[in-house]
Amino acid sequence: MATTSIWRIRGPIAGVINYAENEEKTRASPSDVIIRKEPETIDKLIAYAGREEATNQRQFVTGINCNPERATIEMNAVKQKFGKTDGTIAYHGYQSFREGEVTPEQAHQIGIRLANELWGSRYQVVVATHLDKRSHIHSHFIVNTVSFVDGIKYRRTKEDYRRMRMVSDRLCREENLSVIRRGEHKGKHYSEWAAEQEGKPTYRSMIRADIERAVAASVTEDEFYDYLEEIGYELKFYSAKGKLLERPSLKPKGADRFFRFDRLGENYYLEDILARVVTNTRRMLPFPEEEQKAFARYYKENPPKTEEKGLARDYYFYAYKARVAIKFPFAIQVLPQSMREDIIKLDKLDQDVRFLAKYHIKTYDELKEKWEEIKENLQLFTEERNRLRTDLKRYLRQNDETAAEDTRKRIGYLSEEITKLRSEIKSCDRVEKRSIASIGGKNSQKQANQKREEKSTNLADMSAKSDNSLEER
Repeated sequence: MATTSIWRIRGPIAGVINYAENEEKTRASPSDVIIRKEPETIDKLIAYAGREEATNQRQFVTGINCNPERATIEMNAVKQKFGKTDGTIAYHGYQSFREGEVTPEQAHQIGIRLANELWGSRYQVVVATHLDKRSHIHSHFIVNTVSFVDGIKYRRTKEDYRRMRMVSDRLCREENLSVIRRGEHKGKHYSEWAAEQEGKPTYRSMIRADIERAVAASVTEDEFYDYLEEIGYELKFYSAKGKLLERPSLKPKGADRFFRFDRLGENYYLEDILARVVTNTRRMLPFPEEEQKAFARYYKENPPKTEEKGLARDYYFYAYKARVAIKFPFAIQVLPQSMREDIIKLDKLDQDVRFLAKYHIKTYDELKEKWEEIKENLQLFTEERNRLRTDLKRYLRQNDETAAEDTRKRIGYLSEEITKLRSEIKSCDRVEKRSIASIGGKNSQKQANQKREEKSTNLADMSAKSDNSLEER
């Protein structure tokens, strides 16, 4: 099963050499990372792809339309010849294979065939197959953006990406290798798979979105890991016995288990993620440009709009933002932990928004008043139902079917109302916690401060009156 991807490299490429020099690529050796501030060029990208420790002393490095040892010089020469040295300097792609399914030689030959078919007639390409992890053999492609034939720049489109997948799948089938099929959900619980089929958010989709935000915000491994830890993730690189894990995992705050990187989906092997971090491509899967445009269109066609005021209005916009985070995961750069938890339980968030709008609750005080009213009604309804249940037993003993049936209907009605009231109390609980934590926190805090000031003033007045009274005595 081969997975593929390709993204653009713009302007200076900072940090690529850092990743190349950190052979272990684990959290255990942050001191190995050398941060270089000077601008990098295409040679750094090629150096990363063709580094000796990953390619068995460059045994699996091949140049297409260029000498791999002189690829930097030859690619830059084509750029200069046609006067196109700015903008996107290269495209960086990869082809990754399922564990234990392919040999290094076989992977490299498939990579060469793929590159020749996709770009070989017009562009210079370096193919480098990495085998520094036995469980994850994969090939990198460094594609010059300027054609050596006529100087026309290569611009990757959705169709190019689809063709890359199609050609890769065909070559894999020819080699009797598996390919990804629609509906594969290996490693997922049924409930998670069903939720994805219905388009509902899951922990895996949330983790993928958080990883993309971390990638966009980082240029080194440490920054990537620090970002995830700051938003509540726990990272696991070692077993209970202290052995370095070949398949690291992570756990978001609120989850009851760890999720392996290599089970998050296509393109989410940790090595692939870190390769994107150090090249600082700021790429948002699958196509950032298209997704950004799609979000802009959606926002224009479906702008947030409500007639509610105060707390209800804040909640409406909060829910709108949560839905945007699901539909366009990379439109929100920093997603609060509270919102990530709400996204997983979006039905409850919607329920809370409807509750606030139903009663037009504008302030925290109005919420507390409604809360007390609901609890009072709940108590009254519960007491009445208990009395009616006693009456029902008496009517049944007396064989009074008419009275018993009327009583049953009233009990049924009260039970439905009690269920609704209990649900509204839960909404009140969640709204209070969420308001203080993230939504109406500032307003709630302001109100609390005002109350404290009023209380202090009252106490001061009482103290002054007491002093005056003592003086009069």
